[in-house]
Amino acid sequence: MTDTFSLFASCQPGLEPFLIEELSRQYVEAEAVPGGATFQGNTQSIMRACLWLGTASHVRIRLAQFRCRALGELERKAADLPWRDWLVGRVAVHLTARSHRSRVYHTGGISERIYNAIGASFGQSPMIARDTDYVVAVITSRFEDDICTISLDATSTPLHRRGYRLDGRKAPLREDIAHAMVLASGWSPDTAMLDPFCGSGTIAIEAAGLAMGLPPGRLRAPALQQTARFDIESWQEVLDEGTPREPVAPIAASDRDKGAVEATRANAKRAGVYEAIRSDVCALAAQNWFQGKAPPAGTVITNAPYGVRIQNNKNLVPLYQTLGNRIKAMGEDWNATILAH
Repeated sequence: MTDTFSLFASCQPGLEPFLIEELSRQYVEAEAVPGGATFQGNTQSIMRACLWLGTASHVRIRLAQFRCRALGELERKAADLPWRDWLVGRVAVHLTARSHRSRVYHTGGISERIYNAIGASFGQSPMIARDTDYVVAVITSRFEDDICTISLDATSTPLHRRGYRLDGRKAPLREDIAHAMVLASGWSPDTAMLDPFCGSGTIAIEAAGLAMGLPPGRLRAPALQQTARFDIESWQEVLDEGTPREPVAPIAASDRDKGAVEATRANAKRAGVYEAIRSDVCALAAQNWFQGKAPPAGTVITNAPYGVRIQNNKNLVPLYQTLGNRIKAMGEDWNATILAH
């Protein structure tokens, strides 16, 4: 077994520059590609990426890549892969497949042949997992122009599912998008941050985690635990690399919906950042920081009301005008990053 693997970190479209920036902070040389970044790494690199990447959706180990034009050929070639080096017989597998511009196009057939190849390697058919909320090995097969790429997810669940948001309220913002918003804003943790439409608190919680030096994957199960490559000592070494710190500047989150603020507080407690966030129930115009009581410098980062988060046919123009005017009145040392979707 080799000690260095070909890895792919996937992300939402448009987040590639932030993903590359995060990898560079881990001293990883990566190449941006549509939908993510490719890089080389060992077991600890995989664990570190799953723990610290805030804008990634998945980290996948590329087990093989080959030309293939028929299902029978796929099963023969897949049977030659070192499945025992990666999979554990007692762990169920979850198979997914995609195909684009390829002669092998039946995704159900692709997954069936991969399943057969794994069974041949172990001498018995593996258990199939219908639900990835538990410890399972997620195997992805992708066909593109008759080239098949077979990958194994380093975690059982997507990386954006941090584990702290049990109450997401209406139309919750994905954690990786919230993380990218904080990075894109240019916000510095030594200045204040405000989200006046906090919902379930995702933006404020992601910002607080960055301010406190906490890894985004701190609440998830260890990376690679569902594989034969898992090593508890290596995982502990990766965990010990971080240095938590106390937040320097205030982070505020508010919403006119009492239930949303209660959800923010509960989620912040689970995330370990409760003390770093001041959360209040108030309308936009009643937010203290918009009434001349804001810190001298900072950033407004918010997912403003839009779409399913509002009542039908509600005119949002006055709300957005008020938001813009309030931010402008905070002074030249304040800026804003706003997402409306």
